[in-house]
Amino acid sequence: MPKIRILGATLWLLPAFAFAIDDGAGTGGAAFMKMGLGSTRAMGMGRALVALAEGTDALTWNPAGLALAQTREMNYSYLRYVQEVEAPLYMAYAHPLGRTVLGANLAYLSVDGFDVRDSQGRVLDNSNVFVRDGFATMSAARSFYYEKIFLGLGLKGVYEDNAGSHRQSLVADFGLMVKPTQGTSLGLAFQNLGGSQSRVAKITRLGGAVRLFELLNLSLELSRPSDSGWQAGIGGEFTLPEEYLSVGQVTLRTGYFTTGNQGSILKADRSALYPLIGAQGISFGIGLFTSQAFGYGLGVDYALVPMGALGTADHLSVRLKF
Repeated sequence: MPKIRILGATLWLLPAFAFAIDDGAGTGGAAFMKMGLGSTRAMGMGRALVALAEGTDALTWNPAGLALAQTREMNYSYLRYVQEVEAPLYMAYAHPLGRTVLGANLAYLSVDGFDVRDSQGRVLDNSNVFVRDGFATMSAARSFYYEKIFLGLGLKGVYEDNAGSHRQSLVADFGLMVKPTQGTSLGLAFQNLGGSQSRVAKITRLGGAVRLFELLNLSLELSRPSDSGWQAGIGGEFTLPEEYLSVGQVTLRTGYFTTGNQGSILKADRSALYPLIGAQGISFGIGLFTSQAFGYGLGVDYALVPMGALGTADHLSVRLKF
C-alpha cells in the first residue's frame, strides 16, 4: 500500500525551514504556533518582546506582561502567511482586577485544497485534504513589590486536525518580568510546559530591554524551541507620543532574527522593494494609537516579515482599550 503524503504538510514545515539551525528543527508538534499568530508587535521587532510584552500582546509571548494592562483591552489579529496561507481569527482579551489581570485568547487556522500524493509524488484522485488547527489560553498575572516584579501563568489547549489526524494537548505557560529601574526590564518565559515534544514543542525565552529618552525601546531576546537550537532576536521601536501629534501616537519598529537560510526570491519575481524585503531575518512594523476614539483607546499595528524564497508574511492587529 503506497504511503500517503500530504503536500499541504509543507505548511507545518515552513516554520522549521524558516528558523532551522540544527538537525532537530521542526520535529516538535503544533508547528503552526511558531507562525506568530496574535504577535504583531513581536514580529515587527525581530521576535524580541519577552521583556516588553504587555496587555493582550503578552498572552502569546510572556504571560507576566499581562499584569501591565491598566484598562480592559480587546485585540483582533489577522495573519497572511506565505504560500497563500491565512489565519483570519485571533481574539484576545485582558481584564484588570486591581493588581491581578485576567486574560484569554483564541486562535483558529483553516486551510483547504491540498493535494494528496503517494510515496512517488503522484497525485491521488478524489482526495479532499484540509487542516484545522487552533489554540485557546486562559491566563492570570499579578504585580508584586511596588510593580517591580510581575508573574504570569497560563493554561493552553492546543488542537490539530491535519487531514483527519487529530491531536489535542493541554499545556501551561509561565512568565516572569522584572523592572529593576524605570527604564529597564528583564523577561523570562517558559511556554507549552507539560506536553510531549511530539505534540507541542516547548519554548524558552529570556531577554532584556531598555527605554531611552522616553521615545525609544531597544530589546534583545534569546529563545530556544525544544526541537531546535538557540535563536536570537534584536528589535527597536521609536514612538512619537500623542501629545506631539494631532492624529495620535505613531510607533515605528524594526528588528532582526537569526533565521536559517531561507533562500532568495527569483530575479524574475523581484519588485522594486526587493532590497528591503529581500534581506533575510529583518522585519518591520508600524503602529498607530489614539486615546480619543469616542472616549476609547484605539490602535492598529502592522508587521512585515520577509521570509526569503517563501515570500513575505503580513501581520495586522486592531486593539481597543476601554
